[in-house]
Amino acid sequence: MTATIGQSSQHQTGRYDTLEQARAEAHAQALADGDLPPGTPVIQRKQFEIVERLGEGGMGKIYKAYDPSMDRYVALKVLKPDVPETEQSRFHREAVVAANFSHPNLVRVLEVGHSAAFQWFAMEYLRGNDVGDVLARRRYISFRVLIDIFTQTLDALNYIHTRNIAHCDIKPENIFITRDAYDRRLVIVKLIDFGIAREYSGPIELHTHITGDPRYMAPEQAVINGRIDHRVDLYALGVTFYEVVTTRHPVEQHFDLPPTELLQRQIRTEFEPPSIYMPENTPAELAAAVDDFTARACAKDPAQRHANALEMQAELVLMLGILDQVAGVGSDDDRGLGT
Repeated sequence: MTATIGQSSQHQTGRYDTLEQARAEAHAQALADGDLPPGTPVIQRKQFEIVERLGEGGMGKIYKAYDPSMDRYVALKVLKPDVPETEQSRFHREAVVAANFSHPNLVRVLEVGHSAAFQWFAMEYLRGNDVGDVLARRRYISFRVLIDIFTQTLDALNYIHTRNIAHCDIKPENIFITRDAYDRRLVIVKLIDFGIAREYSGPIELHTHITGDPRYMAPEQAVINGRIDHRVDLYALGVTFYEVVTTRHPVEQHFDLPPTELLQRQIRTEFEPPSIYMPENTPAELAAAVDDFTARACAKDPAQRHANALEMQAELVLMLGILDQVAGVGSDDDRGLGT
């Protein structure tokens, strides 16, 4: 019995070696014929030429760079040196999460890589301004264009929310306004910067500190390891809408406070109706609709907010209907966006 087993094992080992050799020969022949069988590694060394620095965030710096192999410009995000390991993994996750998105209102991640000195990922290069730039210059945004910007942003949010991902950092600086490459009349909005995005299904992702901008964070986001969902983004977008429609932040008088105190003021303060700060010639019906929208979007209790991005979007579209019904409001739309 033992001898039989030994002979059988030797026979099978020889057959195994023969199969491996046959596979190796078939693989080599396929490569010689210009075919790539499954499992073939493809390795490329990528090179970019830095043009200028565009900006800087908590984890990385963003550069405009030229990609000679594709003859195009990209936005290259580079991880800062000596960041904690948790930040390194978050940087990589941001690239992976964004690379798997496919939506016209989300910035596209093109490539991810690393060198001996740093990690990086390349995104599509966008020409234009973010909403924060427009606010900083106190530029007026016509109401129709404003609604277009926010409905496009909500399209992007609906896309990521259906995948159980919360952006967690919605604010004017992360809503980028560009123009269609072939029709400059078309405003295209891109939601950017997924550096602190979180999945909100399954186990709670543990953190040791609060992440986000205290000017826009929802109350539930200000709790370490608290349970959040898509409504943190709806709250932050509501605060952003308030700021854009009035050109002032609802708690800007507290901006000089330390971040922790500013956060507490922001999440505990009941905002004044934005209509107080809107132009005097704003139709009463429209002013009331804006007040109702922001009150619901910025509700401290998540249950009192809009149920989802599409519901929030539908309420914005109703405002356009009000605008169409009011005589003489259309002339307001000629004032520029500044992109």
